[in-house]
Amino acid sequence: MSNISNIAKISVEKHDSKEQFLYDLDKSKTLCDIVSDICKSCGLPISTVYGLKRININNPSIDTYLSDKNYHDVQHNDCLKIVFSISYLLNHRILPHINEPACSLERVLSYEALLKLALDPIFIEELVETEKHSKLLEIFINDNTLREKELLALLATICHLFQLGFISDMPIELLQKTIDILKSKCENFVVDHIQYALSILQKILVIKNQEFIHWKEKIIETVPITCLTPYIRHANGKKLQYGVLLLINTIIKCCKGEQKKQLIKEMNLTQNREDIYKHIIAPGGFDKKMEHELYVIQTYILSLYEEALNSNVSLNDNNVFKREEFELPEDDVRRLTILLDFDEATNSMRSNSLENLLSYQQAERLSLASVMSDKSVNSRKSSTVCSPKSRQTSFNYDFDNLTISYLTLEALRHYKNNHKKNFCQSQIEERVYEPGIFVTSEKVVKILADVLDIGKERPNSKSVFYQPIVFNTSPKMPFFLELFSRSMWLLSRTRREMKVSTIEDYPKLMRTLKKQIKMVLKNRPLDFKTLTDHMSEMNFDAVLKHWQDEKEEEMKELLKSHPCIQELKEVYTRQNEPFLRQNRMNVLKKGEKFPKVFEKKAYGKKFVQLSRNERELYIYNIENEKTDKKVLVDTIIIADITHVAIGRNCKHANICKNPVLLFSIIISNSEKQENFIAESEKIAATWTDAFNIMTGNPRRSNYYNEELDTLVEMDLKLQLIELQNITIPKDPPEIPPIPKPVLPPKPESVPKKGIRNSKPRLQKSIN
Repeated sequence: MSNISNIAKISVEKHDSKEQFLYDLDKSKTLCDIVSDICKSCGLPISTVYGLKRININNPSIDTYLSDKNYHDVQHNDCLKIVFSISYLLNHRILPHINEPACSLERVLSYEALLKLALDPIFIEELVETEKHSKLLEIFINDNTLREKELLALLATICHLFQLGFISDMPIELLQKTIDILKSKCENFVVDHIQYALSILQKILVIKNQEFIHWKEKIIETVPITCLTPYIRHANGKKLQYGVLLLINTIIKCCKGEQKKQLIKEMNLTQNREDIYKHIIAPGGFDKKMEHELYVIQTYILSLYEEALNSNVSLNDNNVFKREEFELPEDDVRRLTILLDFDEATNSMRSNSLENLLSYQQAERLSLASVMSDKSVNSRKSSTVCSPKSRQTSFNYDFDNLTISYLTLEALRHYKNNHKKNFCQSQIEERVYEPGIFVTSEKVVKILADVLDIGKERPNSKSVFYQPIVFNTSPKMPFFLELFSRSMWLLSRTRREMKVSTIEDYPKLMRTLKKQIKMVLKNRPLDFKTLTDHMSEMNFDAVLKHWQDEKEEEMKELLKSHPCIQELKEVYTRQNEPFLRQNRMNVLKKGEKFPKVFEKKAYGKKFVQLSRNERELYIYNIENEKTDKKVLVDTIIIADITHVAIGRNCKHANICKNPVLLFSIIISNSEKQENFIAESEKIAATWTDAFNIMTGNPRRSNYYNEELDTLVEMDLKLQLIELQNITIPKDPPEIPPIPKPVLPPKPESVPKKGIRNSKPRLQKSIN
C-alpha cells in the first residue's frame, strides 16, 4: 500500500479532448508506470507513444513535459494532459520530415512541432542526450532556403540550447550564420529572428568557457554598434529594443581599457542617445529589465567622467587655473541677500577639456576586438579621488596644499559661465560660512558621483536608477554639469532652511543635500526645467519626513524578518497573552447591558456579568432602566458552554442587520442557548474572546490580535533601545512641585505732591 504522502490528487485531461477525470498519482511508481496506468484508465492502449504534460492553470499556453527528474514535483490540484511523448514526436514527426521538399505538408508540420517544443527544457535535454541536436544545427548552418517559420523554430531551439548550457561541440559556423541574420539589410526583417539572434550572441558573450574566447572576439570585431542601434528605432518591438541594449551592454562589459572607452563614447553620440530617449524612454511602458539596461548604459556613459574625477589639481597650480576666478577676495564687502531663483542657462559654453574627454573618434574595429589584452588596464587604480587631507572628518583643512579633481574644476567653470547669478550667490555664501567654494564643490561632485555610480568598478546588478535627461540633453548642456549647478543652488536654499551658520553643522547639511538629490532624481525628470521644478519643491521638511518614513519601514522590516527578533517575539507573545486574557475577564466581571433577544425581535434589557471566581455567568433582568433595578433570572455554568457562535451562524441573525454585533453561547446537555446583540463590534469581540478563552477555543478576534501585536512590538522596540546602550529609567521622574500662586499685580500708586519736582532735583544732583 502506498504512503499517503506520495499520493497527489490531480485532474487529467484526455488525449485530443477537453474532458478531464480525477486521478490519484502515486509518486512511488515510475513515470512509465504512471503513464501506462493513466492510459489504461481512459481507454488508451499502453504504449511509449504517449507522455504527460503539466498544464499551467494561470497561463494555459505554458506547459512542460513530465520527466523522471521532475514528476515528483506534481502537487495536489495540478492538471496533467495526455500528449504524444517527446521521443515519438522527435523520431516520427520532426526528424524524418525536416528535410523534405518545401511544399511538403509533413515538413510544415515538423517545423511547427519543433517550434512548440523548443521552449520546453525537457525537450532540449532529451534532444542533447540523444545527440539529435547536431542534425538541427547542420540544417541551420547549411540550408539557405529556410522559410520564415522554419528559421524561427531553429533559432529558438539554438537559443535555448545556449540558455540551458548545452554548448559542447558547437560549430563556429553557427556564429557566422547568426551574425549574418543580424546584419541582414532587409527592410522587412522578421522581429522574432532578430530577437533570437541578439539573444544567442549575448548568451555566447556571457559564457565563461575559455573555448569561446575566439567567438567573443569575433562578435566584438564583426558586430559594430552601428549595426545594432537601428533596431532601437523599431516602434513596436519592446523585446527587440531590450535585446539590443542587453547585447550592447554585454559587449561593453566584455571589453576593457581603451577599447571599452571608445565603445562608450560611440554610444554617447547624440544620435544614439536621442534614439534611446525618443523610441524607448518617451513612449514608456517597459518593464524592470529594460529599466536596468537603461541604468547600465547610463552608468557606462557617465563613466567617461571617471578620469576627470580621479585626476587632481592643486589649488596653487596657476598653470591650470587661478583661484581668483572662483574665490572672492578677503576684502570683498558683498553680503548675502534674498535667495535667487535658479537661472536657466541661455547661451551655454562647452568646455574644451570635457569635449576631448567625451568625444568619439572613429577607430579601426580590429582595435576593439581584443577581450584578453594585457594593455587593457583599469584607470581607476592610477589615482585617488581626493587628497588624504580632504578625506579627514576634521574641518581643519590645509588650504595651501588642498587639491580638487579636474571634474570639480570643470563643473565650477560651467556653473560660472552658464549660471552667473547663482554662482555669485554661492561665492558669497561659501566666503561667509566656509569651508569655501572649492571644498564644497568637491564634496558636491563626490556626492553626485556616488549617487550616479560614477567611479564604481561595475554597474549595480539590481539597480534601475536611470535618468531620462542623460539621453535627452545636448553636448553643450552636459547632464552632470547641469546637475552640479542646480545642486549648488539647492545647497544655498537648504542651508537657509536648516539655518546652518557654523562649520559644525556642515556634515548634516551635506547629508541632507545628498538625500534631496536622490529624492529628486527618483522622480526621473524628463528635462532640465522639470528637474529645477522638482528641486524647488524639495524642502528640508520633506527630507525629514522621508527619513522618518525610512526609519519606520526599516524597523518594520527588522521586526518582521530578523530571526533573532522572531525568537524574542515568541517570548513576548507568551508573556503578554495573560494580560489580554485578564483584560477580557475584567470586562466580563464588570458586566454589560444587552437587549433581550426573542424569536422575531429584541426589546428590553438584560445585564450579563461573570462571577468573581470565573465559573458562573449571571443573567439579570433589568426591570427599570431608569433605576437600573435588576433581578437574577438565570445562572450559566461556564464549564457547560460548548460552543460560541458568531455573526451569521447565530439563530437570531435575522433580527440584526449588522452580523458583527451578534454572538451566542451554546450550553451542553440542553437545547438552550443565550443570544447577544452587542452595542459595538469591539464589545462583541471582547466578549467572544473571553468565552473562547474560557472554553479553550483558540479562535481570537482581530482586536485581540492587534492589541497583542501592539504590546509585543512595544516590548521589542524597548528591547532594541536597550541593545543600543540607551538606558531606560526604571522609576518615573519626580513629579515637579506645585507652582507657587501668582499674586495679582499691585495697582500703580498715585504720585504725591512734591514728587513732580524730585526728578529734576535728582538729575541736578547727579550733574
